[in-house]
Amino acid sequence: MNLKSFSCAALGLLVLSLGSADAQKKAASLKDAYKDAFKIGAAISSFDISSRNPKSIELITSQFNAISPGNELKPESLHPKADVWAWDRADAYVEFGQKNHLWTLGHTLCWHNQTPDHFFFKENGEYKSHDELVETLRSYIETVCTHFGNKVNAWDVVNEIIGEYGEYREKGWVKALGNGEEVVKLAFKYADMYCPKEVELYYNDFNVWRPAHLEGIIKMVKMLKAEGLRIDGVGIQAHWGLNYPKTEYIEDAINKLAALGVKVLITEIDVDVLPLTKEGQIIGHAMEEAQFQLEEFKEFFDPYRDGLPAEVEQQLAERYAELFRIFYSHRDVIDRVTFWGTHDGTSWKNGYPIPRRTNYPLLWNRDYTPHQAYYNVLAIPGK
Repeated sequence: MNLKSFSCAALGLLVLSLGSADAQKKAASLKDAYKDAFKIGAAISSFDISSRNPKSIELITSQFNAISPGNELKPESLHPKADVWAWDRADAYVEFGQKNHLWTLGHTLCWHNQTPDHFFFKENGEYKSHDELVETLRSYIETVCTHFGNKVNAWDVVNEIIGEYGEYREKGWVKALGNGEEVVKLAFKYADMYCPKEVELYYNDFNVWRPAHLEGIIKMVKMLKAEGLRIDGVGIQAHWGLNYPKTEYIEDAINKLAALGVKVLITEIDVDVLPLTKEGQIIGHAMEEAQFQLEEFKEFFDPYRDGLPAEVEQQLAERYAELFRIFYSHRDVIDRVTFWGTHDGTSWKNGYPIPRRTNYPLLWNRDYTPHQAYYNVLAIPGK
């Protein structure tokens, strides 16, 4: 970086920092700043809330009023083997939420990923019959919903079942049962049957902003409502970058989902700053191949191992401000905005879609100091 570009970027950050001083005085935390708009959440892990991590606990309880589990309530964590149930980490997560008066999400009951084979296959390796699969889904949802009861406030009942072109993904439950619409109907039926009525039921997905994907979700929500099945909200996973998606796509998704009469949730926000993935979401594991880990690729794909340059720090701050202006302007329909992690070191974006990178997608650095983006987000309601 040349001195001139550094100076201009640093000056921009100084101006942004000075402009955020009033916001700091008015609101000491994100949850205070947005208390009249929507809940502010973070995805957390068992380590984040362990006694060994007091800084993390302080950050979570001081800044957020809602939590989501990273992996603790997914099928492979709760029911890793056909004859094994593992509740300890999930119970600790729920108890943390109750103890600290945090709105608490259950994530997720029905998903093609992180669901063990025993859900779909018999011990001999053959697929279960249709009736056996339906019973497996029913009994799993009954057991989990009964165990947690109203200790959670909502469930992501179904996760990522709609594909990029509005079709049902031929994976997991859909592949096993052969009918995506049936899977969705059964999952929401059983969730409503076994969860307390005050527990809300959501659908959650990524790339919701893509028009064809969005239309598939809209069709699914309308189908559920036509069947008389309860769906209370739709989560927009916001795994976005500095340059995508276009703001008009985001607003269109918010408006169209709200028009269905469901709550709109921004469920997994992070902003990727690294080459390639700052431009668009890469899905799959192709970038994990050994050739992309060679030195020349490493230098290109992972350029900020020694720290985030000032000009990129400014781009991150401006992008977060842009996004939260959109969210705040739609606060009448958005119920919650949740970050997918707490500080940069906790983000999945360090390992996916390219492993072992140093990313900066959240509002706090690895040492718990805030990015300028934090102050920009904090200032939005005051403007």
